[in-house]
Amino acid sequence: MARGWQHWLSPRPLRRTATSSEPRILAAHDAALFEFLKDEDGRWVVRETHYIDNKVVRDGLSGPLLHIHWLQTEYFQVEQGVIGIMKNEKEVVATKDDGIVEIPAGTRHRFWAHASGNEDLIFKVWAEPQGLDHSFDENFLRNFVGYQHDCQKENLTPSVFQLMLMSYNSSTIATPPFWMPIWILKSVHYVLAVWVGAGLLGYEASYPEYNSTDEGQSRNAKKLI
Repeated sequence: MARGWQHWLSPRPLRRTATSSEPRILAAHDAALFEFLKDEDGRWVVRETHYIDNKVVRDGLSGPLLHIHWLQTEYFQVEQGVIGIMKNEKEVVATKDDGIVEIPAGTRHRFWAHASGNEDLIFKVWAEPQGLDHSFDENFLRNFVGYQHDCQKENLTPSVFQLMLMSYNSSTIATPPFWMPIWILKSVHYVLAVWVGAGLLGYEASYPEYNSTDEGQSRNAKKLI
C-alpha cells in the first residue's frame, strides 16, 4: 500500500478497476481491445483490435513505444487490416497475406495500425518460449493496459516509473532508436524501475485487481539484473 507522500510525489489512480477475470479489456481512450485466448496447442495468444475510427489509432499511437524483449521472440499474425512494425531500423508493413511476422529476442521494435489501412486492425500476438518467470505474458499485458486505462479515466498521466517497473518485471525494456548494449539499458531500467519506482515511490510490478494470478511483485524484479 502506497503512502500519502508517495501519492503526492507520483499521483496514481485512487481505485484500480477489477478486470482480472475479464476475457477482454479495453486500452486507454478505448483505442484497442485485448482478448486473451488459448490456441489449440495450449499456447496463449492475445488478439488485438485497433479501431480505425479512433483518433489515437489513426494517428499511429495505439501501439507501444520502441522496446526490446530480451528473453523471448515475439510473433504477429494479422487477421484484418494493415500493421506497421518497426524492426530495428526497418519498417515492415504486413497484412494477413504475409503470414507470421517474427521479432527475434533482443530486437528493437514497435507496432501500430498502418496509415494505409482503411479498416480496423486485428491481429494475434504472442511470445515464445512461454511459461518463463518474468516474461512477456498475459499478466504483463493485463497490468500494463489496465493501469493506463485507469489513469486515463482519472485524467492522470501514467507514471514512467510504474510502466518501467511493469515492463522490467516482464523482461521488457524501452530503447532509443539507435543500438545500445542491452546490459546498459537493463542497468538503467533497473535503477529507475526498482530503486525509484518500487523502492521510493511504492509501485508494484503487478496488481491483483488486474490479474488474479498475481505473482509479479516488485521485489521479485531485483532478481532479473
